[in-house]
Amino acid sequence: MKFLKNIFAFLIPLTAMLITFSIYLLIDNVVVNYKQRIANDYSIVIITNTPLIKENINTLAGIDVEKIQTLKKNRIINNIKSNLSDTSIKLLKRKLPNFYQIFLEEFPTTTQLEKIKNTLLQNKNIRKVEVFSKDHNQTYLLLVLLNSITFILFFIITIFAIIIIAKQVKLWFHEHSTKIAILRLHGASILYSASSVLNYAILSSLFSFIIVGAFLYYVSGNMMVIFPYELMDIIDVKIDFYNELFKLFILSFGISLFTIIGVLLKYKINND
Repeated sequence: MKFLKNIFAFLIPLTAMLITFSIYLLIDNVVVNYKQRIANDYSIVIITNTPLIKENINTLAGIDVEKIQTLKKNRIINNIKSNLSDTSIKLLKRKLPNFYQIFLEEFPTTTQLEKIKNTLLQNKNIRKVEVFSKDHNQTYLLLVLLNSITFILFFIITIFAIIIIAKQVKLWFHEHSTKIAILRLHGASILYSASSVLNYAILSSLFSFIIVGAFLYYVSGNMMVIFPYELMDIIDVKIDFYNELFKLFILSFGISLFTIIGVLLKYKINND
């Protein structure tokens, strides 16, 4: 029972921290993929008085322009010509301004969009700019907010996990102070003296890694655990599962061993 108690003392904070981290990884992946998807679909429409010199527009608000596509006048006229006479159509062809779609390498933020609009309107040849960003931007900002909240939660839980593990190690030292003193008198190193608590930490880290690895595998294929069903049409998870497992492995063992070694060094300094 004491063995299990010691294991759980490390396992619970580590698992809570890793689950939060894995959720953060998944949400971050969703944000990145959604941003790329809307960047591919999203375009800014501009209306010009005369043909645009496309080569003059390479970047907007620090974002590279992927391409500028001309919207053919005939296509626009075809959509409305059923209500027009032949004379009106001919007149429209002469008077109709030029329409262009600007595609960006990445989806801009609200601030960047405002800057892009102002920059384009400084060009006297451009009479109007349409950004069409409201729906995409609201969804994107909500995902970014959720991602930020998850990261903050992960950070807070990590701090608590470190505190709990450190207190558990100090408690172990207090309970085994006599044994450690005897081993130290016989020349044993501090690491050897604390080998059992290190074993608890390693086992707990391994169990925590396996539990959260299984959780990540399940949730990555069942995102409704995190997101409501209504958002399923925009949720796109493409993760390198083994890469994410590696991050969990490093975090699991790194946090526990880093905390224990920190406590050991403090103990050594105070008692040498």
